[in-house]
Amino acid sequence: MKDMRAKTRAAAGVAASLTMVASMTAVPALAVAPDADGAAEAPASCEAVQSGVAAAAVKVADVQGAFAWDQSAITPNETIRSLFQKTVKALCGAQIPVTVENPLNWEITVSGAVDEAYTASVGELAEDDAVQRPMTCTCGGNPAGGKAIVTAEVKGVPVEAMLARAGVQPGANAVTFVSSDGARTVLPLGYVIGRHGVISYEINEEDLSASVGGNNQLWLARTPANYFARDVVEIVVSAEEEAPAVPDEEAAHPNSPNAGVLAGGQE
Repeated sequence: MKDMRAKTRAAAGVAASLTMVASMTAVPALAVAPDADGAAEAPASCEAVQSGVAAAAVKVADVQGAFAWDQSAITPNETIRSLFQKTVKALCGAQIPVTVENPLNWEITVSGAVDEAYTASVGELAEDDAVQRPMTCTCGGNPAGGKAIVTAEVKGVPVEAMLARAGVQPGANAVTFVSSDGARTVLPLGYVIGRHGVISYEINEEDLSASVGGNNQLWLARTPANYFARDVVEIVVSAEEEAPAVPDEEAAHPNSPNAGVLAGGQE
């Protein structure tokens, strides 16, 4: 009698287990059904079961609508000012220096490994070589979809044009931007040229005091804002044994700039 009860409990346990597996996978191939001759078919293989589970998990949604993005929208100076004086200061440690009465009077020296060093005002340099183009600035700590990112009409003097006036000597591979407070930003020479480096003096057709602050600022394409040297007084070209490291070269996901979906929905 005891053996009969034990066998009954064991059979019930097996049935319950099969029922649980079948309900979890919802794959008909697990069932064992007789064929046309009355013989039971072999249960499905493990691979067939996995394939059936994967197929059961796929749902095709009927999605309709349009997807669009815009990377050309210009950020107003009022917004830029708020970001740079609050958000960027907190995230990047940027300080907003006092602006001189006329940024075009600011003088910059180009020296180092050049044929002819010189000092000229931003206004003098801008007379022949000024450019204006949309550029994006983003804090290196800005997450995807974050708000510490702006796109503006940047007007300034290309670093390449400034170096061409001095004549860069063969073998030069580094350029150092020296700020009025003594800060030094060292970058590969080819990187600065390739990323369209500009010493800006106007943002959205206003002096920098209306937006990012300061007298001038280095802007670089696809580069975090912490490399945007401010109030540059000297540009030093040099030939180093080893060229400076490319910004964020070792980063797994460099921010250049970031992109994110801010809002969306599905019906």
